Parts: sequence; C-alpha cells; structure tokens
Amino acid sequence: MTKLLLFGASGNLGKEIARIAAQQGYDLTIVVRNSEKAQQLATITEKYIVADITNPKALFNICTGFDIVISALGKSVSPNDDSKPSFNDIDLVANSNILHDALANGVKMFVYVSAFHSERYLYIEYFRVHHEFSELLKSSGINYSIIKPPAIFSAFLDMFVMARKGLLFNIGAGDKQTNPIYEADLAVECVNSIKDVNSTREIGGKAIYTRRQLNEIIQKEVCPAKKTKHVPLWLFKISLPVLKVFKRNLYEKFAFFVAVLQADTIAPQIGQMRFEDYVKLKTKP
Repeated sequence: MTKLLLFGASGNLGKEIARIAAQQGYDLTIVVRNSEKAQQLATITEKYIVADITNPKALFNICTGFDIVISALGKSVSPNDDSKPSFNDIDLVANSNILHDALANGVKMFVYVSAFHSERYLYIEYFRVHHEFSELLKSSGINYSIIKPPAIFSAFLDMFVMARKGLLFNIGAGDKQTNPIYEADLAVECVNSIKDVNSTREIGGKAIYTRRQLNEIIQKEVCPAKKTKHVPLWLFKISLPVLKVFKRNLYEKFAFFVAVLQADTIAPQIGQMRFEDYVKLKTKP
C-alpha cells in the first residue's frame, strides 16, 4: 500500500484531503500540532505524528518511509487568526524544510497547494511565499503537483459571523469576479493529482461571482434582516501603513485583501458545489 504523509491535515482543506486519500486506499499518516487535533480525524486515520512544523528539528526524518507528501499547510488569512508565525514562516520556510526532508528520504511525489496567480503579485507577502516555494519545488528534482485555487469556500466563514452582527461590508465597488472552490471538490483534485507528472494546475469552482455577490449570498442566508455595508477602497488602503508598523501579520493579510479586491481571479471551472449551496449547508439548523 502506498504510504502518504499529509501536512495541514487539521485545516478545512486538509481534513477533506485526508478523507479522500483514505477513501482511495492510501496508507495515510497525518502531521498535527497535538494529539487533540489528531482526534478530530480519528475516524479517518489513527496514524499521526505530532510535530511543530516551525521547528526544523521536529521535521528531521519525518518523511522516512513515505512515498508521497501532500502539503496543505498555510497560514490563515483570517483577521481573527492572531498566531505569531508569519506567511514566510509557514508557507515558505516550513514547506522548504519539509521538502528538504522529503528529498533526503526518497519521497517520490510532492503535492503542494499554492495560490492562484501568485506569480503576478510578488510584492504581496502572501503571494510571494507561495510562488517562491512553488519555484523551489519545481527545481528540486522531485516529481511534483502544484494546485492553485483562487480561494476555498471555508475562507469565507469569518464573514458569516460578521453578517450575523450586521458588520458585513463590501470594500470598494465589489465588482471584481472570482470563483472560489468547495474544499471537498479541491481535495479530490489534490489527491487525483498524485498520478500527475510535474504539473501545475489552476482550479476554481463551478460558478463565477462578483465580490459583492458573495457577500450578498452570505447576508441573505445568515441574517436577511440586516444589510451589507460599503467601505471605500481608499479608506481600507490608508490603514495599511499604520498596520505595517504596529501589526505586521495583520498588515500582510490586509495587503492581500486589497490586492485580490482589485482584480478578477477566475480559474478553470472544475469544482461542482456552488457557493450558495455551501452557505445554505453551513447555516442549516
């Protein structure tokens, strides 16, 4: 049986990758921060390794005996995430250390979940680190698959809370389009890509929405009695210099938001679930 090691298993996408990999018959081991995280996936696999992925020593020989590595690691872009490690620490340094260990231990395939159009926004930290690791992976000599979604549905869960409080707002015109993908749909593509040879795939959801439409779908389902508000993009932008000085992590997230709000980010339409159906599913009593 092919042995697969999954990083980022406790995240929304990682859990779905674990489920699909187990269903497809892979001998799955997950890497988690603590045993409590492992228990959340106990119905999928009982094999786990506890490791602090920001500590290089904890990753030494972690890939020993595995045929495939999938990394769904990534620092959350949620403003509510106040963890200290930066995008660089997680998305570039930790993944680089994992890749180094995978090479040293003869891993045959490395699947990495990157970011759509990361090569276009190298001045934004979030995109720079995704792009740099992708380039490192390509040049490593290991067989690879790089998956690049514009966003996953669960990235919008913070907005559900804001909608309930009447604090959901559109930034700028909200007319730029995107097609986020359901994490379960993306997980299928990630696991299926194990059979690819040195591939890079951009993968989006079934339907295309404007940023305003996404907010309106959430507000209508979560709390229709309240309305979305509007904040000018320029007002959002002027907060960046202050954040850069006093709250670097938050600055990097807001810089990411400003970038994606000003451009269409439409990937090939591969996912099956529509965003409105996902929102209904998540808000169902």
